[in-house]
Amino acid sequence: MTAGAMLRQAREAHGLDIAVVAAALKVPVQKLEALEDDNIDALPDPVFARALAASVCRALKVDPAPVLAKIPGAKRPGLADADRTMSSNIRSGAPRQGGVGGMSMPSRALMVVVGLLLVGAALMFWIPQSAFDKLSAAVSNMTGRSETAVVEAPAAPAGTVVESVAPSAPAAEPTPPVPAVVAPVPAPTPAPPADLVVFTAKGDSWITVTEAGGKDLLRRTVKAGETVGVSGTPPLKVIVGRASQVDVQVRGKPFDTTPLAKAGGVARFEVKP
Repeated sequence: MTAGAMLRQAREAHGLDIAVVAAALKVPVQKLEALEDDNIDALPDPVFARALAASVCRALKVDPAPVLAKIPGAKRPGLADADRTMSSNIRSGAPRQGGVGGMSMPSRALMVVVGLLLVGAALMFWIPQSAFDKLSAAVSNMTGRSETAVVEAPAAPAGTVVESVAPSAPAAEPTPPVPAVVAPVPAPTPAPPADLVVFTAKGDSWITVTEAGGKDLLRRTVKAGETVGVSGTPPLKVIVGRASQVDVQVRGKPFDTTPLAKAGGVARFEVKP
């Protein structure tokens, strides 16, 4: 089987359409079709074909080695010519052997340096010692004249007192008294108006309060130990379930719901204007 046939067989074994695999890999469908048709020339290059085949194998969870073995590798044109050029450059840059017995001849710069050293040694040998003594004395005289003279100031005679007079600072002007700033006392905030009806639950009870116009002010279960206040536009329609478990205050005064409680302990009453 060719590489394209192996990839097509793996895709069909998973029951996947080629468009689904192309969308998963984010590549055009035409490139996957060319790969499955072994049309490597329709792809950018063999390197791209091998990379695409490896991605398809990973997506289909198959071993990519047998598939990649069927796809030709990338060609590297010009490598042989580059190797030949490099070899010729190395051979041309190698030092040439010459002289007797294959030994290399010394360079011209080295011969010039050796000649200068020999001339300097000859001069040192032929110049008399007296000339060196005169040259040393001249250098010493020039060095002595270039030194900077240091002049010390004469010391003050004994018993002389040197006083330093510091300028007197001007007398500070008296600071005028700063008047005390009294912050205004804020007016007391008026206490919020008391709730029209207050419920204190000794046990869980369902309470409903509706104001004028039919708007619900309270409609829920009040838990034991909870206190709930309600204010609205009277008349207020109040329904208290398990009235024996709830203490009621209307306009700050206790309100007895026992006479109003009917069967089941439900009390109904109205709070009028």
